[in-house]
Amino acid sequence: MVAGRAGMLYRFVRMNTAKPRPAWLTPAVLRHLKRLEYDFHVRAFGEEMARVNFLPLAERRRYVGEMVDHAVRKGVKFDKPALGVTP
Repeated sequence: MVAGRAGMLYRFVRMNTAKPRPAWLTPAVLRHLKRLEYDFHVRAFGEEMARVNFLPLAERRRYVGEMVDHAVRKGVKFDKPALGVTP
């Protein structure tokens, strides 16, 4: 083995444990940050989609599927791609 290359052998050594949370990150601060995030989602997407964004992933997918099924029943056509921009 060439000198200086032995470090490659230690690439997959187990990492140290995660760092502890800072002292300022109290449960009250976490609640405040979560509330700020929710308020941003309300402003950006509206109340219903903000609520949906914070659902667990499986429940969120089921809800969006129900929204699409409802749209199809009401006659919405999905033949054009969703570009994300309203002309």
